[in-house]
Amino acid sequence: MLQNPATPHFQLVTTLSRIRQEWQDAADGKSLVDVDGNIGMLLADLLNGIGLGTSEQVQVLGKDLFQEIQDFLRSPVRN
Repeated sequence: MLQNPATPHFQLVTTLSRIRQEWQDAADGKSLVDVDGNIGMLLADLLNGIGLGTSEQVQVLGKDLFQEIQDFLRSPVRN
């Protein structure tokens, strides 16, 4: 079966656009250039968005950062 090379490209563009929109929504109208962000969570969003599995995420993030992100996501909601 032949794969269309545009499909992964389209998926990546869609994922990046969705993540940008989520960050803009969280910024409450502030420019993203002026927003301090959590790079670990941004990386996790990117990896999830492109569909990497757990072992691939650990490989990209490293064991410690991966575990920190998992702990953060399991923690109670912060205001």
